[in-house]
Amino acid sequence: MKITKLAALLMALAMLLSITACSSTTTEEETDSDETSTADTTEAEETEDADEEEAAEETADTEETAGELTLSGTQNVVIEGFDWGPAVTKVVLSLDQAVDAATVDASAFAVVEQKESFNWAALYDDTLDATEHTVAEAERTVTAAYTCDMDGNQVDEASAYIALELYYSPDEGSPYCYDVFTGMNTVCDPYELAISLTDSSTLAAEDGTAVAGLAVDAAIDLSAASMPQLEQVDLTGTFTGSDGKTLCYGSYEPEDDGELHPLVIWLHGAGEGGTDPSINNLGNKVTALYDEAFQSAMGGAYVLTPQTPTFWLHGAGEGGTDSIYLATLMELIEDYVANHEGIDANRIYVGGCSNGGYMTMDLILNYPDYFAAAFPICEAYLDSGITDEQLEGIKDLPVWFVYAANDTAVDPTLYEMPTIERLQAIGADLHTSVFDSVVDTTGLYTTEDGSAYEYMGHWSWLYFFNDQCEEDGVSLWTWLAEQSK
Repeated sequence: MKITKLAALLMALAMLLSITACSSTTTEEETDSDETSTADTTEAEETEDADEEEAAEETADTEETAGELTLSGTQNVVIEGFDWGPAVTKVVLSLDQAVDAATVDASAFAVVEQKESFNWAALYDDTLDATEHTVAEAERTVTAAYTCDMDGNQVDEASAYIALELYYSPDEGSPYCYDVFTGMNTVCDPYELAISLTDSSTLAAEDGTAVAGLAVDAAIDLSAASMPQLEQVDLTGTFTGSDGKTLCYGSYEPEDDGELHPLVIWLHGAGEGGTDPSINNLGNKVTALYDEAFQSAMGGAYVLTPQTPTFWLHGAGEGGTDSIYLATLMELIEDYVANHEGIDANRIYVGGCSNGGYMTMDLILNYPDYFAAAFPICEAYLDSGITDEQLEGIKDLPVWFVYAANDTAVDPTLYEMPTIERLQAIGADLHTSVFDSVVDTTGLYTTEDGSAYEYMGHWSWLYFFNDQCEEDGVSLWTWLAEQSK
């Protein structure tokens, strides 16, 4: 009996140990299974992530091929002078990839100009600060587009440079901000061109990849702008007179052929003062004096374009007394002539418009024997301030007056007309070109009814720069070139 109980006890213990062992084995197996399952899951997730990344890269490649390429870059502009003043005529894009020349077309580009502008509302609203300018925005029309070199010259092959030629007119495209209250022009700051692609664009990179967008910096440094009409002009001149006043100036020298050449002095209007001679060279289309037509008429001429920091009329009241810059300007002219042996001292001509016309009169009235001829245009020297003795002094100096009868800025009845009558009365060497008004003669700009675009009557200098001043069939340019002391 005891044996049987002992056996039963042993059997029970064996069964208990067996159950415990089985229970322990099952737990370990389940743990191993869980770890294996977790590892399998992690590996699967990593594989899935890798597949998704690869798929994303493939998608990106596909999207770029389909036209998701964006080209970045910078831009520079070309500025030219016209009858009404300067205009931004072209922009040259410098991109980070070369572009297929065959895919560049004017219709592919949209250009929006944003620039500093006078706040015209300040003229009518006393609550506005007239010294604070605004930013004006306008669309510019692209008239031509092509691949080019870094200077904007067209090329036929692929290039990282693209030139966009822009439409311009008397009413659009100027890089200058004219302030009515100061009466002066300044270079716009800021000046920006936002350039984008239109829906019709087929622009493609050199390798054929379609271009979907442009990321070109809109900001433009106008001080670095290309000014092709002034490439041969030195705009860095400065002169300080004995009275301490300093004038900046531009200058042009004809080709040295061993001959003496005349000097033509141009004096700018009120809006072109300051310390940047590019302004007084582009503001009044002085660029015509460097062109082949004028240079040919003169047989090659030196050109000097002094610039006052303020106004030539400064200190002259309403324009009937001497300018505070008179002595300094004359010293500059004499210094320039002394330092250029190629100048014919017997053929020094002086002219200018408005404020510059006043300054022309101020010079010849005070130094009548120095100049060979003068051409004051819409001149602002009050006749009431000129003495009979002064007119006698210029009686034998050839002078050609130019003005428009409808000039409201400088009333001819107070300035040119009485002076001309007095000179005629003493038998002076006198010539005139008097226009009814000032209109566009190029045929490019018209009003809505098709008639010629009309400028302010004050702008009679346009007729001089376009060689349209004549008397008895002789043009002012031809006449000027013939004058000598």
